[in-house]
Amino acid sequence: MRATLGGLLVWLGGCDLEHHAPLHTAELPPLAPSVLHANKLWIAIADEMPESACVAPEDRRLLCFEHLRSTVQSALARSLWMSFPGVAAAPRVIPTGDYLLRVDLLLEALPPDAKGPGWSAGVKGTWRLERDGQLLDGQGVASRSRADFAYGAPLGAGASEVIDAIAVRIGMSLGAFPESRMPPPVPLPEVATSPLFEASPAARMPLESSKL
Repeated sequence: MRATLGGLLVWLGGCDLEHHAPLHTAELPPLAPSVLHANKLWIAIADEMPESACVAPEDRRLLCFEHLRSTVQSALARSLWMSFPGVAAAPRVIPTGDYLLRVDLLLEALPPDAKGPGWSAGVKGTWRLERDGQLLDGQGVASRSRADFAYGAPLGAGASEVIDAIAVRIGMSLGAFPESRMPPPVPLPEVATSPLFEASPAARMPLESSKL
């Protein structure tokens, strides 16, 4: 019985050997009016970016930032949809003329320092905009959250902040990127019509020629 109880305690303790910090996108601020581009934008998240990114800074307990790829994808789509006729995850083959946004980000947990008394989340990486295999624009980016989070699950909120900040910055850059091709006109929807009033019986009778 004692061995069974000991094994149970070890099993229960093993479930708590790491912190989980779920990420989520916040309400993004309104962006400045952007250029209307002619073609869709496809987002390619780097293969090196996992859906759950785990770190252990300064020999701390393992901390796993969950939903990283999906959060980045969602934040970028929300920042870019007004500037492109469509924004979605990149397929294997990009249609000719469409844009491709490549994003590679590294998420970190940063210990307390002169920035503040608590832990913070940091993101650094690059983005590149391509079209038909040609590099059009790109930048290195870095951001750091508020330094007032406890180590562990609360850092998920800090990581969400910096991802949203990076997404807004990329949205501003791509929203200002000039379009070299004229966007095709968007046809207006068809309009159905019907008579508002029924014609009177007199109006429906054919006119008779006057008799002499």
